[in-house]
Amino acid sequence: MDTPDSKNIDYQRGTVSAVDLHDAARREPSLQRGEEGRVGVTVLAISALILIFGGGHLFSTSNGFGSSIYVSDHYIPEPRPDLGAGGDDAAAVAWIDRWMSDGKKVYANCVACHQATGLGVTGQFPPLVGSEWVDGGTSRLGAILLHGINGPFHVAGRSYSQLMPPWNSLGDDKIAQVLTYIRREFGSLPEGEDGVVTTEMVQAAREEFSGKANPYTEAELLAIPADAALPGAKVDLQTGEPLP
Repeated sequence: MDTPDSKNIDYQRGTVSAVDLHDAARREPSLQRGEEGRVGVTVLAISALILIFGGGHLFSTSNGFGSSIYVSDHYIPEPRPDLGAGGDDAAAVAWIDRWMSDGKKVYANCVACHQATGLGVTGQFPPLVGSEWVDGGTSRLGAILLHGINGPFHVAGRSYSQLMPPWNSLGDDKIAQVLTYIRREFGSLPEGEDGVVTTEMVQAAREEFSGKANPYTEAELLAIPADAALPGAKVDLQTGEPLP
């Protein structure tokens, strides 16, 4: 229930005249209706000048948004490196360098076991550095890569029991490239030996070892002469062309 204090007692008791209330309201200043905003002439002029001069500056310095805006008048770019993709500069890169570069890419498949250094993992995966299988002739190494090897076998005086799977699913070029990379990067080549394995040599290896269905054992590999080389012509290291 409302208390007397919560109501306008004067109004309820009739002590305030309605005429007096209306007169008081009329004496209050009337609220003005809102007017629409107008932008001054000065603001319009300044905005126009900004657009004109800013646009002119952008047009004069952007050079059509070409990359030449970042190059000074005296800048001389370095020659683009050859990535082995051909072109006029490809002839300047020796064939053996491109062959080795491609072989290193294929060797990425071998890094998990033999490591990037070719040192392998002691007691687990054999090294390629100091390996008699790498330092010897190309026939044994080609046989291993094409058909794999099943342990136990010995490398640099240590015994390993792992199975190395065959990689004969790789193309002839890739096998030749990775064999070349392994021999030149990790092997101790005899005097005058360039360590190159060519596609022709891998093709000959596939033919020579075509009757092999399972991975080689160490005894089977030792039956291949240590210095036996895969048949094929030597090549010019600069051009890759067969030597006469």
